Amino acid sequence: MEWISKEKALILVLLIVSFILRFPSLGYSDYISDEPGTFFYRGGKKDVQMSINEFALSQRKGPLQLVVGFIPYTLNGNSYDNELAQRLPYAIFSFLSIYVFYELIKKVTGNYLVAFFSAFLFSVNGLIVAYGRIAQYQNLNFFFSFASLYFYADLWKYPKNVIKSSLLGTILFCISLYAHWYAVFILIPVVFFYSVFLLNKKYSNKYKLGVTVLNLVVGICILAPFFVPYFQYMFTHIDANTDYADRILGLTNPLSPREDLVQFQLYNPFLTTYLYLIGGLLGAVYLLKQKQYFVVLWFILVFTGFRSLVSYSGLHFYNFFFPLVVLVSYGFYFLVERFPKYSKYPIILILAFLFIQSYVIFVDHKKEYPFEQEKILFLTTPKYTHEKEYRHKTGFTHQRKWDEINDWVNEQNLKNNENYGYFTNEYPQITKYYMDTEFRSDSDFYAIGIKRPQSFANDYGFPQIKNKRTVHEIENGNGETVVKIYRVGGERDNKK
Repeated sequence: MEWISKEKALILVLLIVSFILRFPSLGYSDYISDEPGTFFYRGGKKDVQMSINEFALSQRKGPLQLVVGFIPYTLNGNSYDNELAQRLPYAIFSFLSIYVFYELIKKVTGNYLVAFFSAFLFSVNGLIVAYGRIAQYQNLNFFFSFASLYFYADLWKYPKNVIKSSLLGTILFCISLYAHWYAVFILIPVVFFYSVFLLNKKYSNKYKLGVTVLNLVVGICILAPFFVPYFQYMFTHIDANTDYADRILGLTNPLSPREDLVQFQLYNPFLTTYLYLIGGLLGAVYLLKQKQYFVVLWFILVFTGFRSLVSYSGLHFYNFFFPLVVLVSYGFYFLVERFPKYSKYPIILILAFLFIQSYVIFVDHKKEYPFEQEKILFLTTPKYTHEKEYRHKTGFTHQRKWDEINDWVNEQNLKNNENYGYFTNEYPQITKYYMDTEFRSDSDFYAIGIKRPQSFANDYGFPQIKNKRTVHEIENGNGETVVKIYRVGGERDNKK
């Protein structure tokens, strides 16, 4: 008798790996520019004349991340100053979503090994790890979308309690929409599962109609309280929303070149691209030979749909990952089934490498990739500079102690009875949520030079700024100076 079953052992491995990649050093990094999207009023530093309701309606996404972000805010004394507290709820949702994804794939495939491979690959994917370490809506989408599909899948696999399963699926799908409208991309499997139910001859047309109407009524009751005023607000602010829609949406050639692969490799610099390509093809061929078409069609439809309708994908190509990691997992399963003696250890090594890669990049902060080159085992990451701008740099380790910088500037202004602003080579979108003083460079100010900033603007000596002097420096944990503060202008300086 085994002390623990193979399936439970694999689940334990999955949970340990997922925990290690999400929670250690979670509060190390400063906020990135997207994280204040979870703040009401962006931390109270702009649009303070708006009501909470107006602010939520203006965000072009559901309000759920604001609600989740408000919990640590209240527990932290009505403050967004604690990065760890702000990120923790989202990391928990990310962690839980991995297990729900495992259970979903196990239910759909009937194969716990394929489910383990799928959930493991999803968990260690660099972009998914990055999202799991910041405060943002994607983690909510993952959890509620996977949970929704888990119950909808009953309509295909276990059609015993159609009403309960379909209602739970609908409720969870609506909650996912409250996080972000990108939840619509799980409609492909939802439509498949529901179509199986509608084509099931065991149920009368009257019963099918009743279940459908019930789900529609419940869905409308959940969504209408927010989305009716949301669309009203959109149409009364048509210019701003039209501009946003023009940038994000639009019919495009799904095979046209984009930056998606380059962005993907920023988060997964080694092995993963080739693994997804080769493993995905192998898994697709295996499934087609088995006459199992669902996962293959899911990937094809979500890929073509997303690439055709979303003209600017940002980092939202993670929608491909849901079916893609399942295809790769079937590729692994084919190898295990066909070559049981020779495939086990190579697969273990591949999975171990993917875990180590994500740990070194996103958890360990001796080196701050991609702002510094990182060594992963025997491989050195590419060097990234300002010459190739990566707009989205999410979840990477990066700490420049902006709280300490803000305290020092405030102390100097109070001490000298001044109102110095600040200028920096870092993204102002990041610094404005830390700094109390004004961002400016046209009068008296402190020039704050950041070594290896997220902006990649690495010349932090400001040679273009004259009449400055160094007044303060800040070191990191390794004793390296990473911040230099220069004083520029002022009557006191001119008298000296």
